[in-house]
Amino acid sequence: MEFEIIINPNFKIGIRDPEDTTISEALDNRHVNNQHFTMKWHDTSLRINYGTQIADGISDVVKMLEAIKKREERFVVTFPSQAFFETWICKIGKCDININWDSRDGYESITMKTDLFIKEWLKLLQQLRQVLRETGYNGTNLVDFDLLENLERFH
Repeated sequence: MEFEIIINPNFKIGIRDPEDTTISEALDNRHVNNQHFTMKWHDTSLRINYGTQIADGISDVVKMLEAIKKREERFVVTFPSQAFFETWICKIGKCDININWDSRDGYESITMKTDLFIKEWLKLLQQLRQVLRETGYNGTNLVDFDLLENLERFH
């Protein structure tokens, strides 16, 4: 497969902290910081932490999906995590998305089917939404929970 996000089927948050007001705060706890998902493309595989590495990037993932839906010809996505800090330069083609970035090992690039790319990110976002709900988080207690609502808009 050219791009895949392998979610951890056992991912759980633990107990809801009533002081959490954002998705990032809800995901940034000791229990979550020990859990990972894997992002794979071609011969590259990254283990990404649900807490410290993706928690701050959820809004960037949603913005990226919105740019794809709007068919923006070119856009930039920056993942702010200290452990997974990347700036992706994205170009939308007829049916493909091309992503370029600089890595420690040099320049990297991948082109993949846009539908597959969206499907894989939605798999992760849907899991995050479900786990947050199961823990008692929602739009009433997390100010940015709306980022995870109505994910069907990206299909």
